[in-house]
Amino acid sequence: MVVDRVTWKISVAGMKGSGKSSLISRIVYGTDGTNGHAKLLSRKRVTMERGGSKVIADLLLQEIGDDAEAERLLPGSSLIIVVADIMARDSLLYAEDAIRYAKNFEKKPPVVLVGTKTDLRYEAELWTEDFDKSTRKLKVDYFMVSARGGEGVPKLMDHVLNVILERFYAKKQSGT
Repeated sequence: MVVDRVTWKISVAGMKGSGKSSLISRIVYGTDGTNGHAKLLSRKRVTMERGGSKVIADLLLQEIGDDAEAERLLPGSSLIIVVADIMARDSLLYAEDAIRYAKNFEKKPPVVLVGTKTDLRYEAELWTEDFDKSTRKLKVDYFMVSARGGEGVPKLMDHVLNVILERFYAKKQSGT
């Protein structure tokens, strides 16, 4: 069996308080607790099999906190997760701007929009209709998740890994 070892950088961008740290913690450690410590990079190792090949991937999840960091750090991403807090309408506007910004990169990484804090859905300012409208306009996929309870995170990560894996095999096949 062929084994490929790769490292993929996944940037998580969004407004302050949108749930970036909690989402990264849920993905990497299986909990929403960040213990008040934001790391520059968090690593998660995943193993995937496809068509007789095995890929061992180190996912480096990086939180993007402000516009200066975004300019410096987003362009080298394998994939960008843009987070919008369903409790704050302006976070979706911020997310839309971040997605437009990322679509201008020379090497266009895939972008996924994520609505966070779905465990607070009864207090939400935004819901699926708002995300449907934004994603149709911006041509990106979206997921609704709760880092607190983990709902929706496995489905998000399956999608993220499939998208990156597809790009990996397409590049490998074309020899670039």
